[in-house]
Amino acid sequence: MRVIIVCQEAVLVEGIQCLLSEFGDQIEIVGTTDSGREGIELAREKSPEVAIVGLTLTDLNGVDTTSALVADDPELRVLILAANPKEEPLQELLAAGARGYLTTTSTAEELAHALELLADGKSYLSPETTDVLLGQQFGGEPRSEDPVYAKLTPREREVLQLLANGSGTKEVAHDLGISSKTVDSHRRNIMEKLETDNLPDLVRHAIRAGLCSLEPDGV
Repeated sequence: MRVIIVCQEAVLVEGIQCLLSEFGDQIEIVGTTDSGREGIELAREKSPEVAIVGLTLTDLNGVDTTSALVADDPELRVLILAANPKEEPLQELLAAGARGYLTTTSTAEELAHALELLADGKSYLSPETTDVLLGQQFGGEPRSEDPVYAKLTPREREVLQLLANGSGTKEVAHDLGISSKTVDSHRRNIMEKLETDNLPDLVRHAIRAGLCSLEPDGV
């Protein structure tokens, strides 16, 4: 089974590699990256059967990366590896095409089992994830519809992620290959859609949506 890992946390990637090494030639990790865009290119180059994708990446995000991976190759199975399905855009990830979801506390055996199921064209959700989905569907727990995913376009999410991670207008323009005026236009649209007029609130939205992991000091 050929697997790629698209995850920002280096320690987590090393841990996954170590866990999967126990299974010998049954599971081959053919590439790793912390970038959503590079993950998309890596999948095109290596043709893996499964992609393990983290929620927070150095660019894009788990939702948009998953959507792009599946659009490129509908046969590719995406396994999301994240911390807490109650606090993350679970419904949006599944709608984007993810067919598996594990928490970062999963065992090596559960990870290998999930990969085998996905490689066979099936799906796998951790027990915690299933509980969250059942609670939302039948237990009266509200489904969280994050406005970052419900209201913003993929390009606006890219701009928001870069701004929340401390990039200035010129840096965002350079990174995305657009003009500063276009960045300013996106910023205005983002603020209007998220009903805020300040950067600290934008950062908080980005954190809740998994676009960045830590709040800057003082925010």
